[in-house]
Amino acid sequence: MKSEGRIHQDCYVWFHNSFPQYRGLLCYNLGNSKNRIDGALNKSKGLQAGRADFSLYWNKTAFFIEMKDETGRQSSDQVTWQRTVEKHGFRYVICRSLESFKDVINNIVKGENHVKRTQ
Repeated sequence: MKSEGRIHQDCYVWFHNSFPQYRGLLCYNLGNSKNRIDGALNKSKGLQAGRADFSLYWNKTAFFIEMKDETGRQSSDQVTWQRTVEKHGFRYVICRSLESFKDVINNIVKGENHVKRTQ
């Protein structure tokens, strides 16, 4: 089984290479600080607990993509953040593999009106 970090890297590289014209629209969101002091500093700068791993800015909206391995579960902060952004009309999906990530991205790029929630 691939680690969550490896899946994350594979997804970013695939997007970067498959859609060079859209580079810069898929962004990694720093989620973990290296220590308590760094964490406090990042929080004072606006770091949000539970934020999704990726943001994709597309067609005047944002899609938030959380990467998990096969057995990974969202933290309570992640569930809270998901509910907050969905309440404001944004889309949030969980991807557990490169293939599910490809499906989500291809649906967005093709302009389909919905993005299936992947779990």
